[in-house]
Amino acid sequence: MDISKLIQENYQDEVFGHELYRSLASREKNLKVKETLEELAEGEGRHAEFWKNLASKFNVKLKKMSTWLRLKLLLFLFLRRVIGLTLTLKLSELGEISDSEKYDALSKMDVFSDTEKEEINKIKMEELYHEELLVQAQVNVEKIRDAIYGMSDGLIEVLAGVSGLSGVFVTPLLVGLGGLIIGISGTISMSIGAFLSSKSEEDIKKSASRKGQRVEEEGRSKESVTTTAVSYISGAIIPVAPFLLGFGGILGVLLAYIFTGIATFAVGSIIGLLSDVSPARKGAQMTGLAIGAAIVTHLIGLAFHGIS
Repeated sequence: MDISKLIQENYQDEVFGHELYRSLASREKNLKVKETLEELAEGEGRHAEFWKNLASKFNVKLKKMSTWLRLKLLLFLFLRRVIGLTLTLKLSELGEISDSEKYDALSKMDVFSDTEKEEINKIKMEELYHEELLVQAQVNVEKIRDAIYGMSDGLIEVLAGVSGLSGVFVTPLLVGLGGLIIGISGTISMSIGAFLSSKSEEDIKKSASRKGQRVEEEGRSKESVTTTAVSYISGAIIPVAPFLLGFGGILGVLLAYIFTGIATFAVGSIIGLLSDVSPARKGAQMTGLAIGAAIVTHLIGLAFHGIS
């Protein structure tokens, strides 16, 4: 066991965590989330100080945060602006064991004294608490998940629709307009479904809540409808775009498949990330389902076209 490397790596990890949460907190407008991130930053700072003291005991000369970690920090801050806090925090956890598990393993190493092991166990308990705080900081997970699923529905259903229509209509514009009609009708249908579902949940909650919560609850159903509508139509536009741009025949279908395949893989990866499963596997799974459904519908369209 290289104690110097062990101390160095853990110190760097804690310093990185401190800088990440501190920087995210400085950019956060939601006061509750900001306080949570600041608390996480303080905790990581205390843990870094523990490794700093150990470094002094074992005569380990600590280095500043590595260039790679600095670049990683800048990347996460950039992603915070592009994809939001929730997905950024999820990405920061990707491929790593939890800190509580790491400290549990460290507490069993003979290289540390009983006092140090006791301190490591305290840090482990703090990390368990921090992981709970991290869940609290990941606001609007359900809203993001609903938006992603809405977009995936739009992608898959409209791709299948235009794929089938391309087997019937030769004119690209007709295929594109048909796809838009499918997208618009799907948006209306999903919005009504989202409204009724949210309204039912609100009615159940209102029966056991105070009247003072009425406005807040009603606002949630409107928010749900807006999220569903915008996400679904956003997904629907992607497979329709090649036909509206004038690409028809095999080329139009191929471009629709490529655009939708890329978008569906991205959407599936995000769903996987939010669901704590392999993003690549989830992305590939959703892409396969989308392409498979579209191919079946396209063949049905060709069959009807042949009959006519």
